[in-house]
Amino acid sequence: MSDDAAATPMGQPESADGSRTPGRRLPRQFSLTWLLMLLLVIALASAYLVTVTRLRSAEAELARLREETGYLPPSAEDEIAAARLTSDQPMTYRLRVRVPASPPYRIAYSSVWPEAKSAPVWFGAVDVPPGESVVTVRIVKDPRDDRWKITTLRRSVDGTRRMATVLPQNHVEIFRGSHDWLSAGVSRQSSTRPVGQSLRLLDERVLVGEGAMMLYGDRPPAEEMVGVFAELQPDSGAI
Repeated sequence: MSDDAAATPMGQPESADGSRTPGRRLPRQFSLTWLLMLLLVIALASAYLVTVTRLRSAEAELARLREETGYLPPSAEDEIAAARLTSDQPMTYRLRVRVPASPPYRIAYSSVWPEAKSAPVWFGAVDVPPGESVVTVRIVKDPRDDRWKITTLRRSVDGTRRMATVLPQNHVEIFRGSHDWLSAGVSRQSSTRPVGQSLRLLDERVLVGEGAMMLYGDRPPAEEMVGVFAELQPDSGAI
């Protein structure tokens, strides 16, 4: 073997004129940069998907909580506001209300709207402190004395207040019977009124009698109506 042949490195091809031709190599710097960028894009996409999933889960939980506890959007300082909450019990009505510091407000309740009268005959009332409160109005049999009552329970940061009135026997028979109902009052959407005015929270009439199917609107009923009535009104003295 000649000296020239011995000097040729193994693995290096030799050209026709005897010069060496280097083998092709991958551009390592470019490949590494591209790989790092790909990993970065994958990481960002994964983080985005995780964030979107958590956000949707949080929004669903917030919607569920608002459905259970109610939500009153911000309103003017010179307004009262109320919205109905969900309830899974028969003849049980839940509401969230908000009132300013002045004038004082109360929630009046009743189970009867007399014939030709402009409003129900209020049985009693529960005071409402400034801010937001959750109110529950029920027709229920009191297990302590086995008497049917209409009760109003108010919960707020100031504590709990409850009032109840024993129902007349003819009202009990109507409530326990099978009848259609006409529902009015506030809905799940927030309702507002200027401070100093009243807001009818519940107007749940049992359709009984010859005039049961008549829709009275704002007019006084043509005959006595039994139902569940509640009103957020200024506390201006005796009912």
